[in-house]
Amino acid sequence: MVLVISILSIQFTFFEDADGDGISDIQDNCQAIPNPLQSDFDLDKVGNACDSDDDNDGIVDSVDAFDENPIEWADFDYDNIGSVEDPDDDNDDILDIEDENPTLLEEHLTQNHIQEIQNCDIIDDGTGRLLCYSNFFNDLVKQEKNNSDVLNLALALSKLGAVDDCHFVSHEIGYVGFEENPNVIEILRDVDSTICRGGYYHGVMTAYFHDAKENNKSLPEYKDICNDLIGSSDYQDCIHGLGHGLVHFYQGDLTASTNSCHQMSFYQSSLCVGGTMMQYTDEQLTRNGLTANNISKMCTSLNLSSLDYQQCNVSLGLSLAYHTNHDLEKGKSFCEMISDEKGKSFCLYGFEGEIKNAQEYKVSPITKETREIFQPQWTKQGSIIDFRSPAIISNFVYDENIKIIQFSFNKPSYIIMYIPNNLLSEKYMVVVNGLVLQSTMIDTQSYKDYTMIRIQPESAGIVLITTL
Repeated sequence: MVLVISILSIQFTFFEDADGDGISDIQDNCQAIPNPLQSDFDLDKVGNACDSDDDNDGIVDSVDAFDENPIEWADFDYDNIGSVEDPDDDNDDILDIEDENPTLLEEHLTQNHIQEIQNCDIIDDGTGRLLCYSNFFNDLVKQEKNNSDVLNLALALSKLGAVDDCHFVSHEIGYVGFEENPNVIEILRDVDSTICRGGYYHGVMTAYFHDAKENNKSLPEYKDICNDLIGSSDYQDCIHGLGHGLVHFYQGDLTASTNSCHQMSFYQSSLCVGGTMMQYTDEQLTRNGLTANNISKMCTSLNLSSLDYQQCNVSLGLSLAYHTNHDLEKGKSFCEMISDEKGKSFCLYGFEGEIKNAQEYKVSPITKETREIFQPQWTKQGSIIDFRSPAIISNFVYDENIKIIQFSFNKPSYIIMYIPNNLLSEKYMVVVNGLVLQSTMIDTQSYKDYTMIRIQPESAGIVLITTL
């Protein structure tokens, strides 16, 4: 009887298959991850699916652009030719043998700091990995003269997959950048906000408000601080960064932070509140962990308006993406911990949207030429009409006596307006280049005290919103 049990035990062990790939664990070169082909490029008896360095060249696969080529690893011009064989490493049309600076700076920085990068890369815990990279970039900003160089390294590592997404680590780059040069507009103008999707701007504004609080200064004139950037796509990142900064200034008091945002125009407030909620949810996840108790109560425990509640849960989804290394299934499971169906839906919307945006950004980064521009326009009485469009809005006029709005735009593109209801007549029409629009998207229900009007002109020209 003992012999039979022993034989059965041996057979059970031999045929056990933890990852369900058809290969018994005793023979499987990667027991935790399905790999039925048992690929093992470097023949080190660790399957490629489990091997962090498939070609044994000392560069982990997430940094190595050529996992199965021990001679090559670097391709920072993304032309699928490794630096060893590439005759023009930086793709500037000057051959390396004739180029005084043949390689891109981000490649030099990676080579110089490869060990620190790999130390962060091997951390499995999403929050721990994020903190490791934040500390790394914190130190690097202090060593390098140009913040854009450090940002481009973050972007390069993101494209390679070593950094999950460079947006959050670029917060740290901006934060330390301000500490090194505490002139907000100067250091913002030096950097393209589209790099790493505006994170640098958010970090700069966070540091600015944190500095004000630490030095017992009164609340800065936050409504105007970004005005020098109006007319560029950088403006909206600056306004969003205000929200991050206000949470620091009010030391985590979300009510005070959002109330300050609500003193601004509709879309300014929306961007600002988005920043406060991102800062708040990230801090809550970092301090209290990804637990059911923390996540389920994070937004429901607050006395928020319906729009702010939506923003809170959407931002929770965004923050969860960064704290789970943009793992789709893992992140969705955390959103499912929210018992309120609306909150859960908003969380999933934010999480899935961030996954999609991060993937698209790695393939086709947003540029200033293609990005929407937020362009608030002031009436003589001080009211603000918010405009969102890739087109440039100019020659804005508002006549308060007859409630007429007129402006020019420089190219065919969608134009979205958020207009305070008291600036519109009870009945009005939208005229574009002399023609009354018959199919205009108008929403008066979703935005308290505001009307949203969206038009899509087919050519550049003039818009008139006038009384019927």
